[in-house]
Amino acid sequence: MLKTLVKVSSITNLSDARYCAGMGVDLLGFPLEKISLEQFTEIRNWLAGVQIVGEFSIHDSEFIKSKVAEFRPDILEIDTKVNLVAIQDISIPKILRVNIDTDNLPAVFAASAPYVTHFLLVGDGPESLQGMEGSVEIWSAQYPIILGLEIPESDLDEWIEQSSIKGIGLMAGVEDRPGFRDFTDLMNILEKLETE
Repeated sequence: MLKTLVKVSSITNLSDARYCAGMGVDLLGFPLEKISLEQFTEIRNWLAGVQIVGEFSIHDSEFIKSKVAEFRPDILEIDTKVNLVAIQDISIPKILRVNIDTDNLPAVFAASAPYVTHFLLVGDGPESLQGMEGSVEIWSAQYPIILGLEIPESDLDEWIEQSSIKGIGLMAGVEDRPGFRDFTDLMNILEKLETE
């Protein structure tokens, strides 16, 4: 069991999905415009006890609706370029991916909060969190934020135990070849998040 909610994004292979599910990750994200329904179904059939997030970087609401109907994820993740009103009839929970480096976050949070269950806070690079810790804490006290920014491993416990964030967002990796993958980076963080 993990100390906080964890979402792993961009899963496209069974190795990542099974490893994350086995480690107790709550939300497994799949880029639905980059994975076939056959591959997705094959991976999903191996999983139990996790919620499947359909991730989109495409902004066409009709395309998103058709893919959600086809793939049937538990949760939908979109970014700030998607018109939330146009997809409000999709009746599953929604995560809005927001960028700390490019989005006007106070305005986005206020306008989008009625339509989403969580915000996934991402950035353009590993230094995106630097100098923004106070703002992230203020926003997290007001809105349900999953922190998808790179957190120094030494600060992980402090963020989990002393901040208002609702969870941590991580990225999946690439298989070296089918069935073979080095999980070292993911493993280090997930092991640090395990309850004692």
